[in-house]
Amino acid sequence: MSELRGDPRSPVTPRRGRWTLLVLMCAVLTGVTGCVSIPTSSSPQPIGSLERRAPAVNVPTPRPGMDPESLVRDFLKATANPSSGHLAARQYLTKSASDAWDDRGGGLILSQINVLTDARTDSTFTARIIGDNAGTLQSNGHLVPATGRVESRLSMVLVDGQWRIDGALPSGVMIDRTQFTSSYRPRDLFYPNPSGEYLVADPRWLYSTGEDFSDQLVDLLVAGPSDELARAVVTEFPAGAALRGSIETTSTGGVRIELTGLSSLAERNRTLLAAQLIWTLNKSDVPGPFVIDADGAPLNDRYSSGWRTTDVASLDPTDAAQSKLGLHVIRAGALDRVEGGRLIPIAGPLGGSNALLSATISSDGGRVAAVARNTAPPPAAAQALQVGDYGGVATTMATGTVISRPSFGPDSDTIWAVVDGRVLRWSRDATGTVQAPVVVNSDAMSSVARGVITELRVSRDGARVAAIVGGKTVLAVVSTATDGAVSLTGARDAAYNIAGQAVSLDWISGDTVVVARNTTDTPVVQVSIDGTPAVGLLSGNLTPPVTAVVGDNSTLYAADSRGILQLGSTNGEPDQYWNEVAPTMGSQSIPVLPQ
Repeated sequence: MSELRGDPRSPVTPRRGRWTLLVLMCAVLTGVTGCVSIPTSSSPQPIGSLERRAPAVNVPTPRPGMDPESLVRDFLKATANPSSGHLAARQYLTKSASDAWDDRGGGLILSQINVLTDARTDSTFTARIIGDNAGTLQSNGHLVPATGRVESRLSMVLVDGQWRIDGALPSGVMIDRTQFTSSYRPRDLFYPNPSGEYLVADPRWLYSTGEDFSDQLVDLLVAGPSDELARAVVTEFPAGAALRGSIETTSTGGVRIELTGLSSLAERNRTLLAAQLIWTLNKSDVPGPFVIDADGAPLNDRYSSGWRTTDVASLDPTDAAQSKLGLHVIRAGALDRVEGGRLIPIAGPLGGSNALLSATISSDGGRVAAVARNTAPPPAAAQALQVGDYGGVATTMATGTVISRPSFGPDSDTIWAVVDGRVLRWSRDATGTVQAPVVVNSDAMSSVARGVITELRVSRDGARVAAIVGGKTVLAVVSTATDGAVSLTGARDAAYNIAGQAVSLDWISGDTVVVARNTTDTPVVQVSIDGTPAVGLLSGNLTPPVTAVVGDNSTLYAADSRGILQLGSTNGEPDQYWNEVAPTMGSQSIPVLPQ
């Protein structure tokens, strides 16, 4: 079997959007494969080699009299089951091929698979496999979107009258995408950011077996974050920590977790560790209370009878506390708030301006960052970044020829913007003094997309950015070195199936991004950080071009050729179409929400 070939820039590379009530249709995007529906009805098991036993029944097994092409196709489906060293797939191999096959490492997820005949005799068969690379599944369950064509060859021989795959196989596996989507489930591990103020999701894909998966989730959590996320988060599990035995159900209906190797942890660290465990299990539907023992004693004596989510509520990774300010718009260069069916200019100079081009409000509603046309005569720069308290005076932070829509970090003290192609970050210290901007190394972006960064939005936990680079939607991780240098690392395509020119994007939760594209076919799509394909949102009554999009976990706002429209829910039911924000219709308004 020949070496796998694919796009060298695309690693063999997924989170369920919590804003799923608004994903009302799974549109087929222009020039791409249709979106994927991920079942959630089974209990998963982590990827890896387990004790060899009979394979699960949700992948095919060899049938008597199979023709070579059918055998190859079923082999690629059977590779979805990682149990017992891919024992299910090994049934399609000769003994010598099975003994020699190194199934460890990443797995290529392939769609649109073609099996072609290269050569055939009465007792031998050579098949050529050609497919589209949809992603790389790493051995720890991390999925990275990928693109490109993959081509490989398989040799087969007759064994006791039945075709079997023979000869050398490359390391790793190739998995049929349809089988993957029916066999794996996305689950989130959670790790603290360096300050310990937020928990950051680290999505993993787990093989579904119908068995309890609590042990496997904790084992993965203890093993540490994915390579992609490692420089943006920390873990409270020290080297040598481990789960002892299995997680057991308690008489109260919760679970007992016994850990070892934690004797040196301080109380603050123990609380963070408990939060990692509790939210990882809770978000995978494992109920509490959570009795956590460390080295034979309670992790914390105060919670010897069990921790509850309320005990670590401040670290709830899905708690998107938002300002009550609500929707604002930029109209005729001024910042207005939408209130009672009217547009009311906010207090201060931003409400009386006629030069604003973009703006962002901090999540607490306390600060505003805006980009305005510079009214000073040449040779002054064309645009200025202005920052100030909501309703107060704004101070110019930077000037340039082109400045992107600014983005706050996880709090109102950090601001990001792209100024003439450079990614800059400003921070305000405890005294209120704004420090000189830090130049953020964004070189990794060019390995994914060529062109200028026209949009950059920081996730609400501060660990990731979503950006538009040369029209492509790119995700990256905010990495901080020991010397304080900040870089955007782990850059990758947000999803393999986003076609069309992206023009605007926004985080609507800690794990989900909404993107507006310059196309008439499904102009608004939703992307998860878990590596799954983008899905199209309702577009029937949008009138392209859609030029801007913002949102939170309940409502989206999009600016089209008529004004601003919103998509949300009514009485708990998802809207069936975009609704007009009446006072903005007939204007070139730009939507603005607290970030």
